[in-house]
Amino acid sequence: NEQKGISMLQKFMTEWLYISDYDTPVSREFVGEANIHGVDLAKQYVAVVVKGETATMPEYNLAFDLDKYRRCYIMTDECVPSFTSALADSFSIGIGTAHFDISASVKEALYINLLTDDINRVLRYNKFAYLINIAKTQSADKNIVAYFSRLDEEAQLTLWIYANNGAITETAAQLHVHPKTVRYRLNKVMATTGLDPKVGVDLVPLIVSYIQGKTQDYDILVGELQSISDRMLPRDKQTH
Repeated sequence: NEQKGISMLQKFMTEWLYISDYDTPVSREFVGEANIHGVDLAKQYVAVVVKGETATMPEYNLAFDLDKYRRCYIMTDECVPSFTSALADSFSIGIGTAHFDISASVKEALYINLLTDDINRVLRYNKFAYLINIAKTQSADKNIVAYFSRLDEEAQLTLWIYANNGAITETAAQLHVHPKTVRYRLNKVMATTGLDPKVGVDLVPLIVSYIQGKTQDYDILVGELQSISDRMLPRDKQTH
């Protein structure tokens, strides 16, 4: 019975993703399934993507595994703080924004999860939406990307945290280093790329390079997500 319950949940989650992806009409039968699983289709839901060992992740009423390292949880926004605060520190957590279209929230959660790091293991998409939109709409300069990729992870992370708060002292506090260390790393960024992160016009292409580098696997993950919802397609419409 437990196995049957899990398979019913997986079928429901797959169908919910499919309806979101393909904007298909909601049937009376699906509304009934939603009620069984405690889902109110008149409400907006948030996706929380957790990365780590899925075997040690908590079970939840609405969840599915994207791959062996990522599990996606679906919940209302008010449930997110208590849920994420109870997770182990070993997990990285990306939180989408509230949508009626859960597929959109899952994609946001996947994207922001790729930007998590040892300092910021829990990130909300809406907090970084402005920077993400810049990175998505601007094509990165190949020369800057090439120079940027030569920077070590410490310098890249320092740049990212500095870009989000604009203060050397606050960056130093978050990284648990001396402000002189932050200045040294930012100077290293300038020496390597020719762009000064302390100057706004130079900071933008650096941030674009950072975000695009960190999220280069995003399209692969969206493909995996798409394959989950495509299981609901009639066989003659599935791509082979």
